[in-house]
Amino acid sequence: MKSRRCSVTLLFLVLATASQQAVAADTRSAYAELFRNLSDSEIAALDRGEMIVHSLKDSGKLSLMRDDSNTREIARRVQELHPNYMTELMASVPMKSAPEAKDTLDRIAAALADVKGYINIPYWSKRQKTTYALFDKMDVLGRKPLGPGKGESIEVRQHMEPFDDFRMRYDYRVETDALRFSAVNLDNVIYTYQHFQAVSPDNMVWELYVFYQRDRLYVYGIGAVKAFDMFGLFRDRLEPSLMGRVEAFFTHIAKKTMQE
Repeated sequence: MKSRRCSVTLLFLVLATASQQAVAADTRSAYAELFRNLSDSEIAALDRGEMIVHSLKDSGKLSLMRDDSNTREIARRVQELHPNYMTELMASVPMKSAPEAKDTLDRIAAALADVKGYINIPYWSKRQKTTYALFDKMDVLGRKPLGPGKGESIEVRQHMEPFDDFRMRYDYRVETDALRFSAVNLDNVIYTYQHFQAVSPDNMVWELYVFYQRDRLYVYGIGAVKAFDMFGLFRDRLEPSLMGRVEAFFTHIAKKTMQE
């Protein structure tokens, strides 16, 4: 009898292990359709609700690889920029239903529409070892509807250290099961303390794509900048400031997705 119980226990363990391996394989397969070059530990982290942040060197190797027009649009914009600074963020959030996903997309859209609220987003300065507000000035210059449905194009004048004031345009739109957001600078971005042109107009873009698939909302954000850093002399100052704000902004939006 004891031998029979041991055999049953062993069989249960084998079946449980096989089931866990099958689930893990399905998870890897699901992510493989959407994001490339993720390690097993990163896939596990996404499945736990953690965010993945990558610094990129090649604009032709974005992690996002979903086969749709939004993905192609993001890839085209980033590649045409030929950026020298890039940071991307990914997250995955379980959803109980399509209506819950739609409510979440609407909540994210409301957060994106509240551009003055961007000031309150915490930004951790790695250089100064201090948390600051993401922006310390945000004046809305104009708003207009962005095509049919729910969406806007918002022009602002903003300030963030260590740069002079500059204009930015923020566009967002909500689709049936997805949200798209883009931002681009409309003016030169001047590095205040040395007073040189760090970024030309249209050379700093933020792209966000949140989409619902297989009972999850997937979040992908990328910030790309073609910056002049005095041939690398000011890279250690410009890159953390520009890319740190990208990470802070998209982390804030990803957390909105994760809120109950």
